[in-house]
Amino acid sequence: MPPQMFTAKLADKQVLTPKFTHYTFEFVSPNTMTFEAGQYISLAVDAEGHRRSYSICSEPAKQHAFELLIDNTPNGLGVKFLEGLEFGHEANLLGPLGKFVITPEMASEPLVFVATGSGAAPFRSMVLDQLQKQSKVPMTLYMGLRYEEDMFWQDEWQRLQTQFANFHFHPTLSKPSQNWPLCRGRVTDCLTVHEQPPGAHYLICGNAPMLADVTELLKKAGVPDDHMHNEKFH
Repeated sequence: MPPQMFTAKLADKQVLTPKFTHYTFEFVSPNTMTFEAGQYISLAVDAEGHRRSYSICSEPAKQHAFELLIDNTPNGLGVKFLEGLEFGHEANLLGPLGKFVITPEMASEPLVFVATGSGAAPFRSMVLDQLQKQSKVPMTLYMGLRYEEDMFWQDEWQRLQTQFANFHFHPTLSKPSQNWPLCRGRVTDCLTVHEQPPGAHYLICGNAPMLADVTELLKKAGVPDDHMHNEKFH
């Protein structure tokens, strides 16, 4: 669908960790939006017309609303705008935007999602969408954070892993405690620990250095360029 202007009101706000907050908005006008998993919206964040772009983390089947995962640590215009919103207050946005989506050709092959921090947002939308479509292709999410207290959505990822045999979740921490039982280091370290499925498409979302490191690792492993798809954010 071509992008258009929307008005939406804040319906819910969940502080997941001191670093990450999950927002839910309900559309006011128009009252629904058709989008593809992986797309984003451009949010007006002040009266001067400044805008910030955020990936939608909710599934496309939920057309009356959309959800965002926000990393609060930059504390920029977008964060301040969202933190200042009261329940029921309205926001203006443009959407849907972006081409970071799973194509029909990709959907027939194993999917490997690689994220750091709030880069996991579009992957939540993609995973939920594929599972709702009853996809049986193997899907694996590698999610990198620094500390255990930064972890978010882990209960949901674990529930999906238990409920669906084709979904697997591998969190990794770069600064874990001594008791952390899972992957340690960067997401590239975790990728090398686990055997990768042949023919997989890799979707990568994170900062520029992470994207470059993962791309270099995959190229060395023989993954063709057309099987690597990325979205860079700062």
